[in-house]
Amino acid sequence: MPNLRRLPGLASATTLPCDQCRRTFNRPSHLSRHRLTHLPPSSRSAIPCTRCGRSFSRHDVLLRHLRAAHRVHVDPKPSNQRSCHRCVRHKLRCDRDLPCGSCTAASVPASCSYPGGALDGLNRSDASARGSVSNSVGPSDFGPSSATELPSTAPPLDPLLPGVQGHSPVYEGGGFSMLPQSFDSGVQMDFRGGGFDWLGFDDVPSIHLDMNRRPAIDADMPASGSACVNPPRGEFTPTFPAIQSRPNVLPWPFEQGQEAKAPRFPLPPLHEVLPRPLAGTGTQTSAADNLVRLLSCRQLPPPHELVNNDVSSGAILLRQLIGVYFSGFHIIQPIVHAPTWTVAECPTAPLAAMVCIGSALSSEPNALELSDSMSDFCASMITWLGVSDNSSYSDVSYLAALCLHQIYSLGSGNRQLYQNADRTRGVLIGSLRGLGLLSSRLNLHEEAQEDNGPTTNDPAMLYNEWTSWASRERERRIAWASFEYDCSLCTLTNRRGAVDLLPSRLPCADSLWEAPSAYAWADLKSRCRARAQGATSSGVLGAAMSGKPLTEQVSMWGKRLCAQMIGRLLWDLKQLETLSTPEHLGLSSLFKGHQQSKDSLLRGLDSLLGCMNEPSSTSDLVSYNISSLLCHYSHLYAADDIMDIVLYIVRNVASKGPCCDKRLDSARQRLTSSMKSDPKRARKLLWHAGQIVAVANEYLVSAPCEVMRLFMAYIFIVAYVKHCPRSGKTDSGVKIRLDIPNRHVDHRKAVAEWIHRGGPAQMGCADDIYTDGSAANVTKDAQSMFQRLRSWGLAEKFAKILQCFEKE
Repeated sequence: MPNLRRLPGLASATTLPCDQCRRTFNRPSHLSRHRLTHLPPSSRSAIPCTRCGRSFSRHDVLLRHLRAAHRVHVDPKPSNQRSCHRCVRHKLRCDRDLPCGSCTAASVPASCSYPGGALDGLNRSDASARGSVSNSVGPSDFGPSSATELPSTAPPLDPLLPGVQGHSPVYEGGGFSMLPQSFDSGVQMDFRGGGFDWLGFDDVPSIHLDMNRRPAIDADMPASGSACVNPPRGEFTPTFPAIQSRPNVLPWPFEQGQEAKAPRFPLPPLHEVLPRPLAGTGTQTSAADNLVRLLSCRQLPPPHELVNNDVSSGAILLRQLIGVYFSGFHIIQPIVHAPTWTVAECPTAPLAAMVCIGSALSSEPNALELSDSMSDFCASMITWLGVSDNSSYSDVSYLAALCLHQIYSLGSGNRQLYQNADRTRGVLIGSLRGLGLLSSRLNLHEEAQEDNGPTTNDPAMLYNEWTSWASRERERRIAWASFEYDCSLCTLTNRRGAVDLLPSRLPCADSLWEAPSAYAWADLKSRCRARAQGATSSGVLGAAMSGKPLTEQVSMWGKRLCAQMIGRLLWDLKQLETLSTPEHLGLSSLFKGHQQSKDSLLRGLDSLLGCMNEPSSTSDLVSYNISSLLCHYSHLYAADDIMDIVLYIVRNVASKGPCCDKRLDSARQRLTSSMKSDPKRARKLLWHAGQIVAVANEYLVSAPCEVMRLFMAYIFIVAYVKHCPRSGKTDSGVKIRLDIPNRHVDHRKAVAEWIHRGGPAQMGCADDIYTDGSAANVTKDAQSMFQRLRSWGLAEKFAKILQCFEKE
């Protein structure tokens, strides 16, 4: 098609020259707008920005500036349409009545509808409409929540930015979208296709529970006052050597930080993210505001500048919350090298993430409000750093902050935070992959042989060697912590994992990682075997699967990570069974074909747990408890579809109530039939659920995924009590208690006999679970357990769902 602008007959008619310069335009409005650029500044009609003082000549440029620089979303102008939708669609004349004459003549008055505000705004002028838009962006409308959201009309500038209207495009559907609509009682339904996403489940019944989110005094964590925020450095404490930025080892597209690009739009200072003071009074409010000011910079000021300063109260609050983090959560994910770590030298991004978790676990009166506000601030800070400088994706400290904040988001119970964590999971995993911290099975590079002793006796060089080793080990630990976070997200959302590559070596021995000085580290390194610096994950997994004793020295966290890998394999097999169902792909079910593989993996998991039953420290106890919960939970969800039926019933009852539904009644009948057809298997699954409660009774680990596994155990126990058919065998036989550990030989024999023959069973307050009222007693025990975990928002959500299920 020819270009009409270049035709001789149309050139003079469509070209409008500027009388001040040589530029030409095709539209009079473009020419008029261009002429404004030749006016002196004093003659221009500038529109000032109420946020920063800048002025603009056009209103649309001002709105664009408000969206990009200040993250202010201005409501769009109301529609100019004044006719009803039917008249517009059929191109009829509309008299703008309600209903209009055309719709009345066509005998369809119910279909007469107008755009929002069309009838009320017929006499409004364009000037008043523009004035209303200008008034809607006043400073009184800017709060902490609006300052942390990006407008839905702006194009996506970075993988960290939220999607349209802050919602994830992946999880729009409900958890039961894969179930067919027709469900008669005679149809065999496959409940494995449910896809239960508990984090995206907001149909929680409105039940009032007395669970303020503050940790109980009897929670299994040391007191916050006993935390050592700045551990002693030892006898030699020179300044940190400059650590060179780690080069990317993978080709494009993972080389994000090779050439840092300029920011694509100006960002406001981080201290403006929370412009309003936090809820509270007196010193606490001032300390919270000062804490935000401190964390708004990339690095904290020197310690001497914080003494007798306006932000000194914020520094005190920072140290208190960091202390809570070290006493309550560092033992779960030991990714910080405490002997060489200090608050002053740590970047503010990981500090903000640690403060989020510390405020969630804190017992201070205003900890809940502070935790929510700090989470908003931390999310905006992470986004700000990623957008303003792409080299942040190659910074291990930034990735550690991203991982910690995503763990907090999972446990918060806030759907928006969870969706943001789900979106940024790909950024975290992709960045770790780009740094080469997640290696593939095919490794073309030979591993360097680790030496057994120090290479020098010079104090300064020995300290530098120690810190360099700690930096490499920290990178490996952050990669493993991200893998555990990915496993937690899979468990909570029933989704596939994103981590398909893992580090070749497990974390080093705790004695090396916790060595208080360079000399102690060098001496331990010379005495330990080379494998103590990080055993190979393949060797540990091979020994566990074959039932052989471990020949390598492996830390308890390393064994826990191997248990997570086995659990991930079981989870992947479960997902493949769902995808292979005939109604999806027309394939035969893979359940029977995978049964042998699942049995082998479960035996390997039991064998690995047997190597961990003698913890020697609190950190070992935490890893043992998490592995125990994982092992028993794996037995529950690996058992064909009985757990899926329970989840189907619980979710429908929680969202719809105990209504008359054929599908729900058929699910109850199928659950009862499954327990009646194979009572031994049902009792064995009940024992695994009871062991989860037993482990939590001994030492309760406060982490999001453990809250989920505990909830799953309780709903299976309640479902068993409510739907298991009664028989005469339940009154006779050996009586056991399900919620005590299975360590002693006599108790193991009694459990085996009970699983085989049946008999009475005790669980907490329920003296016999087969008697009436046992479900209420089990639920009462569960409420007490979730009360101890109330620092995580998930606990309150699960407690309400469980209470609703028990009362159906």
